[in-house]
Amino acid sequence: MATNKHMTEEKLRKSKDDNSVVYKVMIALVLLCGALFALRSLRRYYATVGGFSALYDLTPWIMAGGLALAVISAVLLAVWKKPVVRLIFPWILVLGLLTAVTGLTMRTSWVDNFPLLYFLCVAVLLQYVIFQLYRWEFFLVSLSTVAAGGLYFGYSSGFAMNAKSIVLFVALMVVLIGTALCAFLAARRKGKLVIGKHSYAMFSSKFNPIFIYIVDVLWLCCTVAVLFLGSLFAYYCMFGAIAVEFIAAVYYTFQLN
Repeated sequence: MATNKHMTEEKLRKSKDDNSVVYKVMIALVLLCGALFALRSLRRYYATVGGFSALYDLTPWIMAGGLALAVISAVLLAVWKKPVVRLIFPWILVLGLLTAVTGLTMRTSWVDNFPLLYFLCVAVLLQYVIFQLYRWEFFLVSLSTVAAGGLYFGYSSGFAMNAKSIVLFVALMVVLIGTALCAFLAARRKGKLVIGKHSYAMFSSKFNPIFIYIVDVLWLCCTVAVLFLGSLFAYYCMFGAIAVEFIAAVYYTFQLN
């Protein structure tokens, strides 16, 4: 009887977790639609003479307000352990960062780089959905692929060594090094990532990081080629990133069964 009761409790707990994931993904989709609509409306207004005159001098305050919101959210997440805080404040943190990046974009490039903001919103949602539904391995592969796709998307409209290009390049290098290092350290400890005194069971004990290494090396080689061959090759690499993401999604979806 005790065993049956324990199994029933486990099934109920798993069912609740599955339902919560569905709700979280639906909330994320609603937030994405809201963010895209807000950015589109802001772009239309800022593209006018009146909108530019009204908002340009406020862009430093928009950046500062976004950064302040992100910092406050990060601090509350670190010190406040309640479930409702863990559910809501990560999105407030993302909102703060997006606001800061939007202010920076408005200040430095008018409305030219708003498509990258749209891409950033979609990328964040994609990574969140993958984090909720799949294993860590797919999350790391997708993180590298999405970061590479964002770089190639930015370079495909014209390659120049400006602030945008440098930031995108540095972001991709950080992601590639971070994902490879995370996979390497976890593989050494049978799927567990040890940071200081904390241990996180991210992968199975038989975890093999070779696929993560292959993807990281692929995007590193493509990035080097883009630096030499220019925006046209970046355009083709962007579609290559989409193809790799789709293949990985199909593969890890079958792995769930």
